[in-house]
Amino acid sequence: MSTDTRLLAVQILKDVLPTDGNGRSLREALASPQRAALNPAERGLLTDLCFGVCRHYRFLDHWLSRQLQKPLKASARPVQLALLCGLYELWFTERAQHAVVNAYPDLCRKLKAPWAAGLTNAVLRKATREDPAALAETLPPPLRYSLPDWLWQQWQQDWGDQAEALAAASLQQPPLTLRVNRRQLTRDAALESLTTAGLDAQPVAIAPFAITLQNPVPVQQLPGFGDGALSVQDAAAQLPAELIEVPANGRLLDACAAPGGKTGQLAERFPDATLVALDNDASRLRRVTDNLTRLGLAAQLIEGDASTPEPWWDGELFDAILLDAPCSATGILRRQPDVKWHRRPDDLTALVSLQARMLDALWPLIRPGGMLVYATCSLLDQENAAQISAFLTRHSDARDDTPPGTGSVPVSAGAQLFPPTPAGAGQHDGFYMARLRKN
Repeated sequence: MSTDTRLLAVQILKDVLPTDGNGRSLREALASPQRAALNPAERGLLTDLCFGVCRHYRFLDHWLSRQLQKPLKASARPVQLALLCGLYELWFTERAQHAVVNAYPDLCRKLKAPWAAGLTNAVLRKATREDPAALAETLPPPLRYSLPDWLWQQWQQDWGDQAEALAAASLQQPPLTLRVNRRQLTRDAALESLTTAGLDAQPVAIAPFAITLQNPVPVQQLPGFGDGALSVQDAAAQLPAELIEVPANGRLLDACAAPGGKTGQLAERFPDATLVALDNDASRLRRVTDNLTRLGLAAQLIEGDASTPEPWWDGELFDAILLDAPCSATGILRRQPDVKWHRRPDDLTALVSLQARMLDALWPLIRPGGMLVYATCSLLDQENAAQISAFLTRHSDARDDTPPGTGSVPVSAGAQLFPPTPAGAGQHDGFYMARLRKN
């Protein structure tokens, strides 16, 4: 059983971490029929292996490369990934070392690489004698924290001495965070229900309807989830919608709405408002529909590009717009560790340009006195405070109306949240938001 699960992990990682860097999304790759056919224990092992190798990829690969007399051929990429899986299990899980070491020579045979069985056994046995924490301390930060050089350098440029804490936080396992549907119950009632079900549930201070579970369970086991009482959403990601203010019967746009987490939250907050959910991907809009249906709520769904309103806007001004903009996702690396191996420095130029075009295109759609809330799950200044400072310079009728105390670090505009430290204690991701009021 375990060997077959490990075989599937290698196959998925081969798609996610190709040598040319153009890999599939890990979450997309894990949404496979093969994974669905596994039992819960097998699915847990598969998910842990894939996320763990992506999270610690550079550190593991650095040690492995130093054990080999010569690099493995490109055709042996599955063997290399199998070795990385074995190293991850030995160093970052509590599985029995002898069982891990014994599993991987057999896996090499299943990979039709019997020549690698002896190599694998020798490398993994040597790894059992290593202290990975002590080894990491001897390495420069990009290797120690498994980051691309460009991202480490950018964090140093943006945040100086705080860069290392961000890097350490990116390696931690995130909690499962829930949003309580305020149309159905209070947070206290939800906490009581979860505790009665035997779950270790705790409120999150920064968001009024956020709850974390330190020991995640499948959502089907959450009381009330199927009826829309709870949704999965990070606590920091819940804050932008909480900054929105509209009249009871106001008009509200959720730009870049898919997959619909914030759309659902806005529908819960403003049940009498006219809510429009916009996205440029029809298939992703179907996920918005699914989320709203489970919550028992509704919105007007429109396929369209937020940077080009003319084809879809009906000419009626909005009281508020939420722009959860496309970004580098560098604030959620603990949840999406494959992102750091897919992003390149050149991507930032295009992202920053797109964000600026969206801001400029949506601003005229807001009535005087209305607002736009801009949000990213990024830790890069050029996508966040620098982006909003430049917007305020371009638009004399806009002012920064972000409530004081929203962020955790000083920035020139809006509010920046870091994952809390010490690493591992954080109840929310890295996030940025700014509330812009039209004069």
